[in-house]
Amino acid sequence: MSLTKLDVAKRYSKALYEALASDNEVDTAKAELNALQEVLRADPELEIALSGVALDGKQKESLLNPLVASVSSQYVKNLINMLFEYHRINDLGAVIDEFNNLYNEKHGIVKAEATTAIPLSHTEKDNLAKSFGKRINAKKVELSTKNNPDIIGGVILRSSDVVFDGSIRTKIEQVKRLLLK
Repeated sequence: MSLTKLDVAKRYSKALYEALASDNEVDTAKAELNALQEVLRADPELEIALSGVALDGKQKESLLNPLVASVSSQYVKNLINMLFEYHRINDLGAVIDEFNNLYNEKHGIVKAEATTAIPLSHTEKDNLAKSFGKRINAKKVELSTKNNPDIIGGVILRSSDVVFDGSIRTKIEQVKRLLLK
């Protein structure tokens, strides 16, 4: 049975996290992994070249060597080399994403998005993040915002598994449904 990209990413990220945690290197490696992620996002052709068939092994290694050299964590170097050897280098971005998810889970960090009709001030955004964090028992909420005038007013908060809809539009729809019954 073949593993999905997500299964591979979860296995590698969990093993990496556990190894790093035992040596107290998680934060340093996280920064290096995120820097690698930025390189991959800035140059999507690099990942294609590393995982494609157009280049032979030596050419791919010459592309990979600067990435490995830019990293100080031996665990991260080993991860990159292992993914390359097992022809899974195209899973590196997914492994980094899963590593960050695991890091956030272990540290009580929740990513959420707030949708409002008008832009929030920094103070409003901070207060909203704090109150949302208390409500869902998170140590920290990394809140991104977007504006949608269609919600009329209020706020819609979304995290991976929770949605709080306090928008005026939803309240109007609820009243409308009650009146039509």
